[in-house]
Order: sequence, then structure tokens, then C-alpha cells
Amino acid sequence: MALLLLAFAVLELYRPLILDAATETIMNAKHPSAIEKKNHSLLMRWRIGRCVARVIASDEAHAADYARIEKTILGTLPEGEGAPVLLAACNDLYYREFAVTMLRSIERHGQPERFHLHLCGPTTEVLDDARALAARLSHVDLTVTWDEGYGASLPHVPTIYYTCVRFLIAPLILKATRSPVLCLDIDGIARRPITPAYDEVRGGSDILLIKRPQMASSVRKVLASALGFNPTANGIRFADRLARALAGMLSMRPRYHIDQIAVYRLVRSIEPRGELSTAQMPISFADHDFGEGSAIWTAKGWVRKNSEAYRSEMARIEAPSS
Repeated sequence: MALLLLAFAVLELYRPLILDAATETIMNAKHPSAIEKKNHSLLMRWRIGRCVARVIASDEAHAADYARIEKTILGTLPEGEGAPVLLAACNDLYYREFAVTMLRSIERHGQPERFHLHLCGPTTEVLDDARALAARLSHVDLTVTWDEGYGASLPHVPTIYYTCVRFLIAPLILKATRSPVLCLDIDGIARRPITPAYDEVRGGSDILLIKRPQMASSVRKVLASALGFNPTANGIRFADRLARALAGMLSMRPRYHIDQIAVYRLVRSIEPRGELSTAQMPISFADHDFGEGSAIWTAKGWVRKNSEAYRSEMARIEAPSS
């Protein structure tokens, strides 16, 4: 076993030399490509499992890793107990392509909503635009935080950070508001008011998530496109554990996404012990098939993002009001 782990360690050491060209292609593309190797190595899976076990065993495990990320967060968090806070994150590209449209799609329904947006290493222009947008919105109470790029420098591909940073922000919002938090993909379109729809389903569980037991791989057993935390003791503790686990995994320089595998491994470990109650999040909060009755259309992958149905709906939202 020791020799096997040593062999994987050597492979991990030299893989960056092999992947440099592919990584450069991914980062220079106008529309970032999917990471080619869609899984973790056996060694990384073992390290992920050990990281999860540590955060379950100790409230101090990987707290220092999380603190280093937390201190780089700037801006304003939502305040006050009340309605759920919708939470999403993005870089400049996704802000311009999707975030503004998502917020306008929520605004057009004319219902009060709380939305927190985290910007990853934004330019001054994007940050100023987000602030101006917050001032223009009448129905959406928009708060904004940002970072200057430390978190995105940790994994081999910044996209890995972009997909998990909302789960690093969630514990801060739970602490600040003692309100439910619904983490969403930023490339969504609100087809109906989100908060009333979410209040109908969130019930008394600690968290809501999209479980996919039919999937073979642990990186796909959970779909992280919509994940809700209720402000129960166990819900708040789970959010803290998840954030520390993700911070610990980011410090390992991962080469593939860590959000879904972290959620799955944590839930699998603590739910049977009675330390967490879960409920199934309706797929209508992350509908990749664009059903008419769904609360949110989510465009997973660039094929869906460029589909006629999705682009037509975006155009309808962005059309000037008559």
C-alpha cells in the first residue's frame, strides 16, 4: 500500500508538466472549456476522504485554511433575520454573460427577494456595475462581496474555486442573518418568484440537496446547482464543516471540481449518525431541461447556454420594457 501511494504521489508531482498546455487553453478560451479529466486521481480521492474525516472529527480541522480565505472577502453581507437569502458567485465573464440577466429575471416578477452575489477577482468596471445594479433594483435586495483572487490561485484551474466559493460564503451569511440560504448557479433564469417557491418545499430539514444515487461516481452523486441550508443548529454546523472541508481541499491544489464530492462525502458520513437531516431539493430549482413549470432554468454546459430556448428567454428578459 505504501508503494502504491508513493507511485501516485510521483504521478501527482509530474502531472502539472503534462497538463500545462491544456490548462492554458482552458483559461484563454472566451468560453472556458470543461476540464478534460472529469474525475480525481485515486490519491486525491483518498486525500479528500481524509479531509472530510478530519472536519467531522474536529471543529478546528482546516479552520486555518478557511480563515485564510475568509479574511480575503471584502464587501457587504446581508443582515437581519428573515426571508431566505439567494446566494451565487461568478467571475467577470459569468457576471457579464449571466449574472445581470439572472438578477433581472428575479426582479421582473415584482416580489421581494434577498440576493447575495460574490464576485471572484472582479475588475473595477464589473464591481462598479454590480453596485450600480444593486441601486437600480426595486424588488431585489442585492448585497455584494468580492475577493482579489487568492482563492482562485489555489486550485490548478480557477474554475474549481468559482464553483465552490458560494459554499465558503454561506456560513458567513448564516451567521450574519440566521436566515435560510439557497445556493444557486449564476447561469440561472427565474421563471417564477423564487422565495415563495422555496418556502413551499424547504420544510424542517437541516439542508435540501439534489441527491443522485443512480450516479456511479462520488463526484456526481449530488448535483450542487441548488443546495439549501436552513438555520438550524445542524444546518449551520454542516455549512461550517463543508466550508472547512472545501478550504482544506483547495489547499491540496485540486485538478477537478470538489464541491459535489465534498457535499456527498459529508452527508454520507454524518446523516446516518443523526447529525444531519436532509430533504430532496426539487429539480425545478435547477432545471437543465427548461420545463415550463420550473422555478429556475439552469444552463449546465455551453451547449445548453447557447440553446435556442435559453437564449430566447435571455433575450426576452433583456428586451427594453415597453
